Amino acid sequence: MDTKLTSKEYWEEYYKKTQTSKDKISRIASEYDSFWETLISENSQIQPKSILEIGGYPGRFLAYLGDKYKLVPTCLDYNSDTSKIEECMNVFGVKEYEMIQTDLFNHQIEKQYDIVFSLGFVEHFSDYNKVLDTHCAYLKPGGTLLIMVPNKRWLRKWYGLLVDYDNLKAHNLKCMNFKTFNDFAKRNNLKEIKLTYFGEFQYAVHQKLNFIQEFIKWVVKFIFKRLNPFLRKHPSKLYSSSIIAIYKK
Repeated sequence: MDTKLTSKEYWEEYYKKTQTSKDKISRIASEYDSFWETLISENSQIQPKSILEIGGYPGRFLAYLGDKYKLVPTCLDYNSDTSKIEECMNVFGVKEYEMIQTDLFNHQIEKQYDIVFSLGFVEHFSDYNKVLDTHCAYLKPGGTLLIMVPNKRWLRKWYGLLVDYDNLKAHNLKCMNFKTFNDFAKRNNLKEIKLTYFGEFQYAVHQKLNFIQEFIKWVVKFIFKRLNPFLRKHPSKLYSSSIIAIYKK
């Protein structure tokens, strides 16, 4: 069994206060519309019908995609609470969906899906290659796969060491590079559709700060709030918030 860098209790506490406003979810998920369009257009199915999110709790992106593309969503996650998923599906009017409450490595795969994706999941494991490879087992031949991990290396790593160390420790920085994804594609005979850095510099933190840390955060926020509109248009490993990869099986 793979070693997790976080716990079930950590995630259940983390998502307790998740908001399920349709407007807010749409605003967040629509930032990735160009990637969702690629997932659909590159799929071998004329009209994909099924979509699986691995580590999908609380179901925000699944509900958005289920509604937008008329897909039947499945959420695979070990979170014991299903209420947030139900709320997300309800606000988007998604009537047909499935929840698989299990640990990824204890689940007997019973079916494959037209589209598989995970967002911020792979990097929470020590053996990230095993986690990446498991994604392919759920994907139909001709199906499309999207994987997104945060980019907490380079500038974000030094910022994290100063003011966001607890959160930094919960992530495996070794997977946050293009080589990891190129090797993954070769191992699994996947066609690479897109591999890119995406987003702006993330200055939000996930822990309580002392006075000095608050000052550091204020300075960094002041600077990057002004730089981010430019940085977003010019992605780089030095500061972009995410790596996004899209493949076809």
